[in-house]
Amino acid sequence: MAVVKVSNVSRLVTEEILHQLFSLIGPVSRLTLQTESGDSQDATVEFADPASTAPALHLSGVELGDRALYVTEESPQQPRTSSIHTLPLANAAAVAQLARRPPHASLPASIAAHIPPSILHTDPVKAEEISRTIYVGNIPCMVGDQELMDFFSACGPVAYVKMAGDGVQPMRFAFVEFVDVDVALRALQMNGAVLRDRALKVNRSKNAINKPGGAPALLGLAGAATMAKVQPMVTGVRQAGVAWPVLGNQQHDELELKINQIRDELEL
Repeated sequence: MAVVKVSNVSRLVTEEILHQLFSLIGPVSRLTLQTESGDSQDATVEFADPASTAPALHLSGVELGDRALYVTEESPQQPRTSSIHTLPLANAAAVAQLARRPPHASLPASIAAHIPPSILHTDPVKAEEISRTIYVGNIPCMVGDQELMDFFSACGPVAYVKMAGDGVQPMRFAFVEFVDVDVALRALQMNGAVLRDRALKVNRSKNAINKPGGAPALLGLAGAATMAKVQPMVTGVRQAGVAWPVLGNQQHDELELKINQIRDELEL
C-alpha cells in the first residue's frame, strides 16, 4: 500500500491544494483531509504507484500557509494513529529569565516580516514568542526532547522544546523556543547539522509553542541543560524542504514552482 500521512497541515490549506502538491510526485488515488481539535489538520494520501511514497516523504518541512508539513509513511504493520502531542519540555532557568524580562517593544521590521500577519497585528505576545522559535524537522525517532534541548543549547539558552510527530515513524519534528531572538537566528545556521545519523531541517517557525495553563509544574521542567560542545557536520541540504537528489531535475523544479504558487495563493 502506497500511503503517506501528512500532519501539521495549516487550516488555510484545502484538500484541493494538497492534491495539487502531491500529484507532482505521482498520481494520487485518494486523499482525505481531517480537521481535528486544535489549529492544524491531518491528511492521508494514497498513491497509485508505490514508488511515489519515498519521494513524497521529502516534502516534510515544506511550509504552506502558517506551518510546515510533516510527511510520514503509513506502515502496513501499524494501525493508523494520531500524531503524538506531548507537553513541552521547559528549561527552568531560561523560563525564569523570561519571566523577569520587561515587556518587549515592537519587533524589528526584518523579524516582523517572517511572522504571519494575522498574528502580528492581533497578538503581539505570541508574535514575539514566534520570533524566538524555530522549526526542526528530520529528527531521528530515538531523539528525545532533552537531547534536542541540549543540542541547540550550543547556540544559546533554550526555554522550551515541543516534540511532535508519530513515534512509530523513523522521523519526527519539533519546535524550539529560545530566550532571545538573536539566539534563534543563530540556530537557523544549524540547518543541515547532523544529529545522530540525520541532517536536521531547521527553519523559522510560524507557530508559537503552546504552554498548557502556563504553570511550570505542568511543563515537565528540565534541569539546566548540559552545554554540550556540538560540532555538526553541515551538509548541502536545501532549505525548501525537498531532498533534491532523490528527485529528477525537472521534477524538483516543478515542485519548487508549484510550492511557490500555492504559497502565493494562500497569502491572497
